[in-house]
Amino acid sequence: MTTHEIELKALMLASLDGDAVSHRVLLERLSRRLRAYYKGKLARIGWGAAEAEDLVQEAVLAIHFKRHTYDPAWSL
Repeated sequence: MTTHEIELKALMLASLDGDAVSHRVLLERLSRRLRAYYKGKLARIGWGAAEAEDLVQEAVLAIHFKRHTYDPAWSL
């Protein structure tokens, strides 16, 4: 597991324990990484930043609403 993955897992666990700041930081960090990923992938097929942002928002909402299903025993 990378340092980045360890940090994300710690943020997720703190978020599940009710730490609102950790939850916000988790979603911000994930958003940045997802945005970079989607922009790169979509640029190859001629799509723009708006489409990438739509995908980022969909993913972040899914993570937010399904966070209760996260298994802390699972290794990233």
